[in-house]
Amino acid sequence: MIGNLGFFELTLFGIIALIVLGPDKLPVAARTLGRWYGMFHRASQKLQTEITNELQLLETQQMLKKELDEIRQSEARIKAQMNALERSLDRTKTQQQNTQKNQPAKELPNHDDFGIQVECDDDKNLQETHAIRAALTLPMINHWFLMSSYDRRRRLPPAPYLPNHIADPLLNQPNRRP
Repeated sequence: MIGNLGFFELTLFGIIALIVLGPDKLPVAARTLGRWYGMFHRASQKLQTEITNELQLLETQQMLKKELDEIRQSEARIKAQMNALERSLDRTKTQQQNTQKNQPAKELPNHDDFGIQVECDDDKNLQETHAIRAALTLPMINHWFLMSSYDRRRRLPPAPYLPNHIADPLLNQPNRRP
């Protein structure tokens, strides 16, 4: 507003204000006019910042909506792929079951993987023996003795604390064999 006025216009405005208001009321009027101008300027700045914030908020909401739409589309594609995989897995299982039904039963050997002879009277005991031996040859996963030291400290209870006057006799006992 004032930025567009030149020096001549400001001087002319000051002379007219001096004539109309007089020298007594001119400083009071100038202070009041300055306060109003400051309030108007602050209000316009606040309005501008609120408008820019609202525009940024709208842009952010639009971006979020686009991202959500993309995520939903990705989720739908992944679900479709999972369903296709499940169908193909089911088809494969049924094909395997059909081929196993059509094949004659395979006889189990009467020795284990190390060539040791397994003595069993009937097929049921032989199958149980093979199942037990297969279970024993599986890796020992998730057993306490295969845990790392960190896992042992975290999962197992701490060792009991024994003061030295109790622990020393236990440690220093002579080896007795039954």
